Amino acid sequence: MEPGLGSSTWWDEAEYRQLGTVNDRALFILGKLIKRDTPKFQAAWAVAFPGRLVYEPRQLQPEEVTRGPWLVILTRMGATREATTDILERVGRRW
Repeated sequence: MEPGLGSSTWWDEAEYRQLGTVNDRALFILGKLIKRDTPKFQAAWAVAFPGRLVYEPRQLQPEEVTRGPWLVILTRMGATREATTDILERVGRRW
C-alpha cells in the first residue's frame, strides 16, 4: 500500500476520468477524503474553516477551498508532499 492517502490510484477510476471541471475534481477528492476517515477530515476541516462544520460532501463548495485550506486539510489527512502537489494541481491550485 502506498504511504499517505493512496491518492495516485484515484486518477484511474472511471468516475474521476469523466470529471471535466476543477470543481468536480475537487468534490471528488474531498469526497474521497471524507470516506477515507470522516472524523479526521472533520477535524482538518475545522482547522481550515473554524466554526464551519461539514457533514456531507454535497455541503462543500469547492471554489471556497483555496490553496491554504487545501494544504491544511491534506497535511492533516496524511498526504505526502508529492500527493499534495499532485492534488493541488488537479484542483487548480499551486504551491
